[in-house]
Amino acid sequence: MGFPGAGGATGGDHRADRPGAGRYRQAGGAPDEAIVSRSIDNRIGAYVVAEALRLLAQDGPKHAAVFAVATTREEIAWTGGGARTSAVGIEPNVALVVDVTHATDWPGAEKKRAGEHKLGGGPVLSRGSAVSPVVFEMLAECAEREKIPYSVQAAPHDTGTDADAIYNALRGIPTGLVSVPNRYMHSPNEMVAREDLERAARLLAVFARRLDPKVSFIPV
Repeated sequence: MGFPGAGGATGGDHRADRPGAGRYRQAGGAPDEAIVSRSIDNRIGAYVVAEALRLLAQDGPKHAAVFAVATTREEIAWTGGGARTSAVGIEPNVALVVDVTHATDWPGAEKKRAGEHKLGGGPVLSRGSAVSPVVFEMLAECAEREKIPYSVQAAPHDTGTDADAIYNALRGIPTGLVSVPNRYMHSPNEMVAREDLERAARLLAVFARRLDPKVSFIPV
């Protein structure tokens, strides 16, 4: 199993008093605990993966080995960059990609095009040509069983993430995409909700524990 997280650095201590990130309180406009920083896309994906590993270290899966990878060149090389080479090297039975997606909870957001994804609304699960329908359904079932709120994002062509480089590697790798809603992406003040990070990490851990030799990723 693989958890590729595009981005350069893993996330260590996520406290908001670290340089480059701060707690942000705004009545009606942001969650009680939001993290604001530049380059959250996609350093925060690496943090979510690291947090999932911490949870799995406490209560690991009985039937799966978990590999975590922080990759580079996602946005500058359509050949797949580090995600494809990692997928080929690890040869996972299933891969989960962690990234951010645009939050649409601000005036003027194109909800008809991008869907409705808000800070504090939980992780976003993508569904489309690069995403295995079996992995999507498993993620949704895990979220519902754990009472983790989530929203669904359509990705009919490509996802714009490392999922595009992984799902067709080797003979094909069943791939899922879990994203964190990010407001003001690609600005100096990107914003994510801390509770979404915790929920996304918990979803990854629950998914890993759900795996066993009987699970088939062949769509019925």
